[in-house]
Amino acid sequence: MRRLSLLLVASVLLVILGSGARRAPDLEPPSAKRFQESNWLQFSNRIDDRRTYAAPVTPDNVENLHVDWTVKLPEIVDSAPIYVSNVNTEEGIRDLVIVETTAGRLVAYDVRDSKMVWQTNPPKGPRWTTSSPAADPRANFVFAYCLDGRIHRYAIANGAEVSGGGWPVLLTKKGDVEKGSSNIIIATARDDRTYLYMTIAAYPEPGDEGDYQGHLVAIDVDSGEARVFNALCSDRPIIFDDKGGASDCSEVQGGIWARAAAVYDSVTDRIFITTGNGAYDADRGGYNWGSSVIALRPDGSTDGGTPLDSWTPWNYQTLNDIDADLSSTTIATLPVPRRAMLPRLGVQSGKDGTIRLLNLEDMSGTGGPRAIGGELDEVDVPQGGGVFTQPATSFDPSTGRAQMFIANHRGVSAMQLVPTPEPHLETRWISYDIKGTSPVLANGLLFVAGSKAVAAFDPASGEMRWGDTSIGDIHWQSPIVVNGRLFLCDQTAMLYAYTLH
Repeated sequence: MRRLSLLLVASVLLVILGSGARRAPDLEPPSAKRFQESNWLQFSNRIDDRRTYAAPVTPDNVENLHVDWTVKLPEIVDSAPIYVSNVNTEEGIRDLVIVETTAGRLVAYDVRDSKMVWQTNPPKGPRWTTSSPAADPRANFVFAYCLDGRIHRYAIANGAEVSGGGWPVLLTKKGDVEKGSSNIIIATARDDRTYLYMTIAAYPEPGDEGDYQGHLVAIDVDSGEARVFNALCSDRPIIFDDKGGASDCSEVQGGIWARAAAVYDSVTDRIFITTGNGAYDADRGGYNWGSSVIALRPDGSTDGGTPLDSWTPWNYQTLNDIDADLSSTTIATLPVPRRAMLPRLGVQSGKDGTIRLLNLEDMSGTGGPRAIGGELDEVDVPQGGGVFTQPATSFDPSTGRAQMFIANHRGVSAMQLVPTPEPHLETRWISYDIKGTSPVLANGLLFVAGSKAVAAFDPASGEMRWGDTSIGDIHWQSPIVVNGRLFLCDQTAMLYAYTLH
């Protein structure tokens, strides 16, 4: 009855609005009713459905998960979908799964019948994107990086672009060389301001030879105000062009291309980004931060180009020389109870297949940025191989320890944080059953997608609890699991929707 009533309300609103050109709907503050089902508003490794009314996928019913529908996409989607429930669309209240194609096109489908509800006509531009969109916490807007080098804002209800107030926001002036490959991240900081984070790297060709400088753009979602942090020439908070002089930076590389553009940590109230290859001279008073983890204020601001904190490995020059980017992944925070009396901890890996345990409150152990080394522990990736994915982390109440899950082209592994005698990481299990992209934790299960297979594991033991081989090849695509459904795209330009019997 409640759904029927909402449909009637939507019909009345449509009569009031009238017909004609599509436009952004009037926005109202979200009500409690809107969030009775879970949302998956951005790229993430974790959700907990147990606090919602929707029946989740759990270890008790995962074996009943099966393909409900598939749909052919306009172009390949090389990223993760997002999910927004109870959207007041022009055709009534709908739950939407939204994807972004490599052309920068957003497409929204009804999660129950696969009907396309709306799609955008993206601005033209060179090359492609592997970014995932993100919705604001109120689920009014969805944001996407487009090939014109800007972040665009669209109404979730109908896909109409909502410009003005600073939007769309410029991300790059060198779209033929610089690529928005990471997934957009949105976070609300301690001061209750909500920020959107997007980063820039380079295309494979010309790749490391191209004129690009990795940078972060932090955008206040409400005002559209943007700040820039450049991995190279960080004392100049501008978006560089290729004209040389004051408008460009003589150093190149430093691309920031991990699956998560940035990681916001509410405990330290900082954002963390990881830079790729490029010059490093910060320990000598310079402003080039290649092969480093950088901590910034939530708004992206610095003190004249100097971040709040930094960590740079002792072998940074070797990593640069052999193209072993740290920025193939980024920080994953480890949830540790306050009673453990430990600092805020995070892990950083990279192409070199090494995992570093860092104190996120003082990454180098020197009380500030511009230092080399300082990691608390350094171990190999258990299954071997580099890490090009975003690890998932959680707290295991059965052991009282934080745990981390890494998937890559070699397999999947679980590690746990051991606090004594000094904080360090130990392997818990390894599985070679699937070679996967970024893993996802949902309701006591670990979901991993790889080429031609998607599976669910018991996080404690590594036992595979469910698997399906309906999908095609996988590149950056990773699943979401929400409200009793799993959604995943593949390299054949298909969107798969799984549901429970």
